[in-house]
Amino acid sequence: MTTPDPTPRFFSRENLPRIGAAVFSGAVLKLVSPPIGWDFIHWLTFVPLFVAVAVPGEAPMEVEGGAVRRRWTQLRAVLRTRNFRLGYLTGFSGVFLLFFWLAQTIDLFSNIPLVLAALIVALFAAVFGLPYGFLAAAVAPLRRLFGEAWVFMFATLWVTMEFAQPALFPYYQGVGQYRNPYTWQLASVFGAYGVSWLIILTNSTAAELWLAWRARRPLPVRALVITLALFLGNLGFGFWRFNAVEAELHAAPSARVSLLQQGVTMVDRIQDRGTEVLKSWLTLTAKVAEQHPDLVVWPEGSIYYNPTEPKVKAGFGQMTKQYGFAFLLGGGTHGPDPANPTQRANWNSAYLFGTDGEIKGRYDKMVPMPFGEYLPWPVSYLKPYITGVGSFRAGSDPTVFRTDKFSFTVPICYEAILEAQMRRLSTADVYVNITNDGWFGDTAAPHQHAMLAAAYAVEMGRPMLRIAYTGISMVVEPHGVIRYETKPYTEAAEVVELRLAKFETPYRTWGRAFPYVCTTFTLLMSLLVALGVVTPRPPRA
Repeated sequence: MTTPDPTPRFFSRENLPRIGAAVFSGAVLKLVSPPIGWDFIHWLTFVPLFVAVAVPGEAPMEVEGGAVRRRWTQLRAVLRTRNFRLGYLTGFSGVFLLFFWLAQTIDLFSNIPLVLAALIVALFAAVFGLPYGFLAAAVAPLRRLFGEAWVFMFATLWVTMEFAQPALFPYYQGVGQYRNPYTWQLASVFGAYGVSWLIILTNSTAAELWLAWRARRPLPVRALVITLALFLGNLGFGFWRFNAVEAELHAAPSARVSLLQQGVTMVDRIQDRGTEVLKSWLTLTAKVAEQHPDLVVWPEGSIYYNPTEPKVKAGFGQMTKQYGFAFLLGGGTHGPDPANPTQRANWNSAYLFGTDGEIKGRYDKMVPMPFGEYLPWPVSYLKPYITGVGSFRAGSDPTVFRTDKFSFTVPICYEAILEAQMRRLSTADVYVNITNDGWFGDTAAPHQHAMLAAAYAVEMGRPMLRIAYTGISMVVEPHGVIRYETKPYTEAAEVVELRLAKFETPYRTWGRAFPYVCTTFTLLMSLLVALGVVTPRPPRA
């Protein structure tokens, strides 16, 4: 039996192996994430951390005083525990490495130097690493309360914590499986949250198995059998759904769509005049026009002009009539502010031209990207001191565009990673995601952005055509298969097949029922523990 470590110092020699294990678990998340994408190691990524925090590092403390004082004192005590700090190291190292591209982007496109930008990312990691600390601090108490069943309680707690976090950049653990078609099909039922639950359950069970073997005590047979059954059952479900969806896709009609992107950096592009930019896209379009596509798509921000300007509109109208394709382009809309007609306002928009040369519809991006397209109000006063931040208004309503063969909605850039917005836009046959990830530079950001967008093809059961200014462009099918994927900063001009079959998934129907159930269960168990209905078991090694 192992007793709590009486040493109060965190950076003691005895703690160094635990600290190494915690940092290792966080750093390995970088290998799981694209562009590396070693998703197979995700099933054991957190085992070193969970083993390190399996027993409490300090003896429980008695707290006296009023309820508020007791809770505040207990919270401060948790923040000082060894296990919280170990989890915090995992979270900080993981978040810092995963999102270091923020520093590179800030340095490249603003007047903030790289050192200060790295400090900003460190602050970001310091905040978003906190949930890992609280989760790690819960492992030892859960083991004492529930025995080997803690693995199921902890997976549920993890989903609750993911669900409670702000969706600024919703990187859930489960989404890392987006390229594995058999493990990822579970997202069609429970969303990425369900895959997160299974990943954490597998990690927890593996950690408990290792602890039992090391302590020479009976193995956690029940937890192991149930975890293996769920893991293999998920593979079986994934195999079945993948083949069922593929069969329907094989029999479905298809459309021919363009896949256009440019091998240019935004550092170079912002130096070009509007006419040069326009000609570059017209040149690419000419390469695919004779292949008779049904739809040609230009990405977000592909032209500097307002598409409704008479000369611009006439030129695009003539092109679509001449070649007979529908034409979607991303461009800015500049006009009077509806709230104050004497002022001008900007919108990030998408326009559809029909084969008759007329504009068939316009969609204004409903969720501008904070810190890129606007500064949120708490820090809006900093705008005069920071270059590179836009000033865009939010659109008010979704738009469903229609061609002769299919209907589609257009999540623009950041919208394609936000579940609430993708649910609003899931009423059509297809998602056409247009974006300009060139602003992130040649970093991990375009890969992560593409991953988070691609996830919704399975979750919502809709095929997705993704057209990115400098990549990554691709077609994502409703079972998660990625076709025609391009590399960042390479030129592409081809016509590809888009298979037109959509599926009504349980996740689209039920919404986020699973994380709500996890949250309710977590709160209920917390109440039972607080009331003394669930009491601790003897300490475990």
